[in-house]
Amino acid sequence: RTLGEYIAACGLRTLATSETQKYGHVTYFWNGNRSGRLDDELERYVEVPSDRVEFDRRPIMRAAEVTDVVVAALQGPSRPDVIRLNYANGDMVGHTGNLAATVAAVEAVDAQVGRLIQLAREHQGLLLLTADHGNADDMWMRDKKGQPLQGPKGTLARTSHTLSPVPLTLLDFANAPRWTLREDLPDAGLANVAATVLELLGRQAPPHMAPSLLRWS
Repeated sequence: RTLGEYIAACGLRTLATSETQKYGHVTYFWNGNRSGRLDDELERYVEVPSDRVEFDRRPIMRAAEVTDVVVAALQGPSRPDVIRLNYANGDMVGHTGNLAATVAAVEAVDAQVGRLIQLAREHQGLLLLTADHGNADDMWMRDKKGQPLQGPKGTLARTSHTLSPVPLTLLDFANAPRWTLREDLPDAGLANVAATVLELLGRQAPPHMAPSLLRWS
């Protein structure tokens, strides 16, 4: 009863793509730890091979090539109705604790998000941008007062995930927005995204899903 299963049941064509480091996140994990496509006729999975170097040595990773897959799909004869993709930069480079490389990684993702925004505008689509956790937003280990911890060689780098709230950004180039964000879901989180996506696709979310983040006029 995953989001991918409901999208396939609606007969919508899907493209899923990422580089190797996050390919499983848009396929296997996305489908509820299930290998293979849910529907061979409706789904296309594209893996962009990751570079075999330390992440902080090439922080741009393969973000541009992932976006290129999306561009090619939208120019093809059978355009997907739904595209999901993952940029690995912030997570993988953030784990290295290298601040300069992480800044470069985030800048690389920013550039590709800019391309996605332009694509969404050109094709009158919807673009949702979010993440499952923070990893490049706080690069220092901190004490109970929030001050960076110092070690023998200087400030201690943080290489683990953070607990900072992750925003969800929604850009609607398809229609004049007929929705507003609900303010009665104080505990809303990642689980609410599935129903939100289905509603934006013009489908009714099943009752087992956490409610949509949108209120429709």
